[in-house]
Amino acid sequence: MIYQTRTKPVIILLLTIILGSSPTFVHGQNMAYRKENLWDFLMYDVKVRYGYAINYNTYFPRPRFGKDLKTLDGEPVSIKGFFLPVDVTGSAFVLSYYPMNMCFFCGGAGIESIVEIIPKPDHVRRFQRLKTDNYINIRGKLKLNESNYNHLIYIITDAELVDVLK
Repeated sequence: MIYQTRTKPVIILLLTIILGSSPTFVHGQNMAYRKENLWDFLMYDVKVRYGYAINYNTYFPRPRFGKDLKTLDGEPVSIKGFFLPVDVTGSAFVLSYYPMNMCFFCGGAGIESIVEIIPKPDHVRRFQRLKTDNYINIRGKLKLNESNYNHLIYIITDAELVDVLK
């Protein structure tokens, strides 16, 4: 294992020198590229470890966000994914990269593959009318959450439902 992890950066560096170009996922990509490929950054520019919270008597995620992902904190973004209602009252919503049978809650995907949706007050009803696994496009402000255990690690605030794609 140690041998494989140490050779990976060397191989990437050699390929970069030989091909004369940079790898596609490097620090310093422009903001438009980050927003266009948001799921890539949400899922791969974070390391999630679980720590024990005495107050809650359970383990919670403790994310470490990468440099590129941190630049998106507070930025307006647009993202597509599968809609998942979380509670029966219709007041908590999640957007998942995967459909429900493969998502974080049911299928064992990582917590980095879901985003909490906090809609604008005038869009709440639109989100309540959606069905589980509707493929939707939303826009809002991305918030990275490192320490509030009452929310997911990614939150889209002031979310607007742009389109129901499927």
